[in-house]
Amino acid sequence: MLSSALFTGVRILEVIIAIPIIGMLGWFIDPYVDNNATPPDGLLTLFIVSILACAWALVTLFQFHRYRNMSGPFIAVIDIGFVGAWIAGIYLNRGISDADCSNFTAPVGVRLGDNSYSAGDSWSASVNKPCAMFKASWILSIIECVLFFLTCLLSWTLYRSYRYDTRHVHKEYTGGRRSGSTSTYSSHRRHHRHARV
Repeated sequence: MLSSALFTGVRILEVIIAIPIIGMLGWFIDPYVDNNATPPDGLLTLFIVSILACAWALVTLFQFHRYRNMSGPFIAVIDIGFVGAWIAGIYLNRGISDADCSNFTAPVGVRLGDNSYSAGDSWSASVNKPCAMFKASWILSIIECVLFFLTCLLSWTLYRSYRYDTRHVHKEYTGGRRSGSTSTYSSHRRHHRHARV
C-alpha cells in the first residue's frame, strides 16, 4: 500500500517537473523552428525526452493500478530506458554546469567608529535569462533522471508484492475449494445416477 502511494506520488512529481522543462526548452527551440534550422543535439535530446517522459508518466499514472499484475516489469524496463535517455541528454548538455548565469555586485563598505566609507552606490544583480533557463532545465532533468530510477524500482517492487500476495491468496483459496468442490461434484453425480435409473 505504501509502495503504491509512493509510486503515484513520484509519478505526479515527474509530470509536474517535466512541464517546466518542456516549456523552457520549447522557448529555446522556437527560434530554430521559425528559421527552419535544426536545434543543437543536446537541446533537442532533452526536449524530446522530456515530452516523451511526461506522456509516459501520465499514461502509467492512470493505467498502472488497473494492470499492475502484468505491467510492473514492462514499466520498470521503460523507466530504466528513460533513465538512460535522461543521462544522455544531461551528458550532451554538461557544459552548462560551469556557466555563471548571474552577475551580482554589492557595494563594499567599511565602518570604523563614527566614520564610514562606501565604495558603491547601490546593489545590482543581473541575470542572463537564457542561461538561467537552460541551466534550470538541465538541473530539473537531473532530478527527473533520479525520479524515473525511483519509479523503476517502485514498479518492480509493487509487481513482486502483488505476485506474492496473489500467489498466497490463490493457494489458500484453491486448497479450500478443492475438497469442497470434489464432494459437491461427487454428490451431484450420485443424484443424477439415481434419477436416471
